[in-house]
Amino acid sequence: MKTLQTKKLNNKLPPEKRSLESLERSLRIRHKLNPYKYYIPNGKCEEFIRMVGEGKTFVSLFSAANGVGKTAAGVNILAHILWGKDSNNKYFNYPLYKRWPFPKRGRIISDPTTLTQTLIPEIKKWFPKGRYGIQKKGKMYDYEWVTDTGFKFDIMSLEQEPKEFESATLGFAWFDEPPSYSIFKATVARMRKGGIIFITATPLAGSAWMYDHIICYSGKD
Repeated sequence: MKTLQTKKLNNKLPPEKRSLESLERSLRIRHKLNPYKYYIPNGKCEEFIRMVGEGKTFVSLFSAANGVGKTAAGVNILAHILWGKDSNNKYFNYPLYKRWPFPKRGRIISDPTTLTQTLIPEIKKWFPKGRYGIQKKGKMYDYEWVTDTGFKFDIMSLEQEPKEFESATLGFAWFDEPPSYSIFKATVARMRKGGIIFITATPLAGSAWMYDHIICYSGKD
């Protein structure tokens, strides 16, 4: 009865108002199904999105305090690597998001608490609904992800042994927390056919090597 009454009331509205309400409903549905298309970054996140998307930098680092949106920016960078051709989001109008030239295989690395409590929920929040599959593969969390665009990536923990990072040829890797230097080197070696690495991190104890090898990189090993 309430639905019928609502329809009758809507029919009494002027055509232009009914059209506006229909448009608003359509936009809400689009936002729900494809939230990554409507992501709006803050200034620093926008700079990082451009740095990664231009494809001129092998290792891109976004180092900042907690709460500035680093993980959300990383997830949306990832979403536009996977589905960028389908998006008209103006903040991602860069070559790597439109024409991915590297292997369609990737990896995300974070600490165990972050990946289960923050990272995976954030991925599910922004990824398009119904366009990917997940398998645990014996893990306690969602480990392997496959998209309808032919991409595959896994999620690994910083607590795993560096040797475990030495398999597979990758096209991209995302560190959502500062890795150890040994894990970082093992990941770099996976880019045998070309690729990119991006890091969103809050500087912590044990990550001083990032300053020497990334921020102040001088071309030395």
